Amino acid sequence: MSTTHGRPQIGIAIRRALVDVLVVAGFADDKSIRTLMVAELRRALDNPFTVPDQLAPRAQLIEIVNGCSGIEEGLPVLADVLEFLRPGTKECTEFRALVDSLPLRDVVSEAEQEQFRRQLEGFSPPGLRAAVRRAARYVVPAPRYADAAEAFFGLADFNAAPGELPPVVAFAELIAAECDDRLAARLREWTDGQAHHLRLEDALRELRAHVTPSASGRLHLTIMISPDPVEADLYEISHWRQDDPAEWPPPRGETVWTTSAGLEDEVAKVISVAEEAWSTRDAEAVLEFVLPRVLLDLPVHTWNTQRDIGEPQPLYMTYPTVIRSLERMSSRRSHRVWRRRWAAWTEEPSFERVYFCNHEDTEDHHRLDAILSDERWLMAVLTQTPPVSPIPGRDELFAALRAGLPVIVWHPTVSSEVVREVVAWLAGSDDLGNLPALTRKHRLDALVNRSSSPDDGVIGDLVVLWDDPSRTLPLGDGGKGPAGGGGANEHDRAS
Repeated sequence: MSTTHGRPQIGIAIRRALVDVLVVAGFADDKSIRTLMVAELRRALDNPFTVPDQLAPRAQLIEIVNGCSGIEEGLPVLADVLEFLRPGTKECTEFRALVDSLPLRDVVSEAEQEQFRRQLEGFSPPGLRAAVRRAARYVVPAPRYADAAEAFFGLADFNAAPGELPPVVAFAELIAAECDDRLAARLREWTDGQAHHLRLEDALRELRAHVTPSASGRLHLTIMISPDPVEADLYEISHWRQDDPAEWPPPRGETVWTTSAGLEDEVAKVISVAEEAWSTRDAEAVLEFVLPRVLLDLPVHTWNTQRDIGEPQPLYMTYPTVIRSLERMSSRRSHRVWRRRWAAWTEEPSFERVYFCNHEDTEDHHRLDAILSDERWLMAVLTQTPPVSPIPGRDELFAALRAGLPVIVWHPTVSSEVVREVVAWLAGSDDLGNLPALTRKHRLDALVNRSSSPDDGVIGDLVVLWDDPSRTLPLGDGGKGPAGGGGANEHDRAS
């Protein structure tokens, strides 16, 4: 067999990933199986393949991978040998997927390599990991890189499935959303050229249509509504307006009191004042409503604003709109697990981490608590709108909040089976990490062409509780205890 002269070198990222799979498969633990692997490689490759005995187990595996990567068809043969020695295992599938990712470093010319290295070196925006994960979605686990330059060159080692953009091209498009205008234009010019060369213009247009910026450049208007603990039909509205994306928490704004009939009008006034303050900014704005359990059925995303410019519009037409849990935010003892699950969610916002509740979960006391204690679950889909007066120990929302799940979804009218289909459809965009923006986009798409909306209009009333623990409000432990209860600070009562 001939060696791979004239072909691009297989980069360290993919070789390291291959070695890691072999370690997980047990080849670092058993010298005899490594010896058998080398013997099978010699036969299959017709090559005097050798590995020094004095090397440590992992070093021997590195030597095996390096040797095969330097031989024509060496890595596919190594995948065949692994299948022979460990048939039907998950590691075989992962190894084969990595081998199918052929080097693409020659996509980038030497001049472009140096230019992008200078421009991307040291650039590590909050959306870096998400961009890498989306670009290399078939690589498990997703590789980690220190900055955008390292990611750009590391992802050049991986190819894509037929008809899909190479990961390095997808990454350049995704990271452009995090860059200044000049560099973003340069990156998009390059991705346009690559897509044209590879005849993948449609794939690039599809990706570009689903690119959303990370939260780093967003401004948040957080509005808290809570009922008066004494007087019926009286509500306090407080707000925190972020004028600098890097500042949190911002100063608390003016507090107003109103009846239920006046809530929508007062919120519209708060938003109008915020837009005047933001008039010189070009950042995206997000609306958050911090609500107690008794108010979770408020359809805040459909409330109207822009009343001074023609016909009023529902909030979701202008803003990604989410709700947050006042009870959890007020209870510091629930914040550690909440932060832990949020950190995992930002790393892997995938459909596999979504738990779909069913009615059997609440038949036994604390059954759902036990299920959600498994840290694989990061998002929950409830079977119904959380009731105002839940049964302690048998409440879906309380179990999800107490487990620390940062993302909770439900629908006020349709079944959880229908919601499951909608969430699966949303997950198909590989952008659950931007669920608020993604939900808004599809609501608008449904208005533009309702007949072609695959969710049959369900997403219009989908409720998204999206709770980022890095942006809590200074409420104090216990906060302003809202009526009705059922929050994350009810551990003693619900146990």
